[in-house]
Amino acid sequence: MSPSPRVPVLIFGAHLAALGVLRVLARHGVECYVADETSNIIVRSRWYRPTEQTLIESPDSGALAAFLESLSLPRAVLIACSDQWALAVAGLPEELRERFPASIASREVIEQLVDKDQFRALVERLDIPRPRTHLISEPGDLDAVTDEELVSGFLKPTESHLHNRRFGTKGFFVHSRAEAVQRIEQARGAGITFMLQDWIPGGLGNTIIIDGFVDRSGAIVSMGARRRVRMEPPRIANTCLDVTIPLAEVEEAVPALRKLLAEVRYRGIFMVEFKRDDRDGVYKIIEVNARPFWLISHVVRSGLDLPWMSYHDAQGLPVPASTSLQVGRYGMYEILDATAIARAWRSTRQPDGPVLRPWLSGDRCLFWWRDPMPAAAALWQSIGRRLDRSRARLRRTAAPQP
Repeated sequence: MSPSPRVPVLIFGAHLAALGVLRVLARHGVECYVADETSNIIVRSRWYRPTEQTLIESPDSGALAAFLESLSLPRAVLIACSDQWALAVAGLPEELRERFPASIASREVIEQLVDKDQFRALVERLDIPRPRTHLISEPGDLDAVTDEELVSGFLKPTESHLHNRRFGTKGFFVHSRAEAVQRIEQARGAGITFMLQDWIPGGLGNTIIIDGFVDRSGAIVSMGARRRVRMEPPRIANTCLDVTIPLAEVEEAVPALRKLLAEVRYRGIFMVEFKRDDRDGVYKIIEVNARPFWLISHVVRSGLDLPWMSYHDAQGLPVPASTSLQVGRYGMYEILDATAIARAWRSTRQPDGPVLRPWLSGDRCLFWWRDPMPAAAALWQSIGRRLDRSRARLRRTAAPQP
C-alpha cells in the first residue's frame, strides 16, 4: 500500500535540513509546501511553494494550531526541520492530528532532547556514557568548578539555537575565570545559560553519527552510521564533511542509543552524535537531533530515505525500511567545507581527510544540478557576510585611537 499522492507535505524550516527534505520528497512526486515566513535559501528551490499564508518560526504550538486551522488544505503531513518547529509540531492538540499528522514524539520528549540541561539530566538518570557536565546559570556557579575543569572544558549553551543566533557559535573555550565570567554575563543578557562540559580528547574521526527512524510502534526501522571527516570552524562546530561507515564499526554505541530511544518512547527521524574518548575508549553521547538535519539528502542518497519513512509513518502506513547503506560515501556542506580547506592551506597544513575524492564524487547538500539556485543564493550570502566583516575591520582600523 502506498500513500495517496493527493496528501501533500507542509515543511517547517528554511535552511539546509528543510531544503533537503523538500528535494527528497519532491523527487518522490509529493506536493510540498513551505510554511516559513522567510527569504532563506529554500525559496530559491525549483520545488519551493509557500503556503497561502506563512508563519514566523516559533515553538508556540498554539500559534501553529491557529495557523493550520486557517489553511484551506484539507489534509497534509507535517515535517518539522528545526528544534523550534519540532517543539511546536509536537505540542499540537489531538483534534488537529487527523487532519495534520506528523511522525514525531511528544513535546515533553522533544523538550528533553532540545534543552541541553534537560538532556544532561536524562542521560545521567539513564547512566549513558557522557562528558562530565556542570550547569552554569550565573558566575557564582563557577565556584563548584576546579581550574583544571574550567580550562579543559568548554561553555556549551543549554539552548543552542539562541546562542548561535546571538553569537554565531556553538559555545566558547575559556582560558581563565575572568574570561568565563565575561562570557556568562554576556549570555545572561541575551537570556542564555551555559553548561561547562568536559572536552573529550580525540581526533575528528572519533566523532560518529548514527541516523535512523523510529516508527509509531516504537520499532527502530533503519539505522546507519557516519564518521566526521572535517568541521568548520575548528573544535566547536558542525560537521561539514563526513563519510558513511558500517554500523558494525560503532556497535559499542548502539545499546546506549537504543536504551535512550526506548526510555523516552521516541518516534520519528533521529540523528545522534557520539565521540570516542581516547582516555578510556568509550563512546560518549554528545547530542540528539530530533528532526531532519543538514546532510539528510546525503544520507538519503546513501540508502536511508528518512523523509520518505516519515511521510508513510505519519499516515499510519507501512514504513519502507532501507535494506542497505552504501558505505564509503562522502557528504558535504560545500561552503563550510571549502572554508575548512582554505583555513588549513592558509596555515600551511594539510586539510583533515581527503579533498579531491569528496569534491569529485561526494554528495553535496547545497548544490544540485537539477536545483542550482539555492547554492547560488547561499554563495552570494556568504560573499556578502565576508564583505561586511571586511568593511567592519576597516572601520575599526581607521577609527581614531583614544
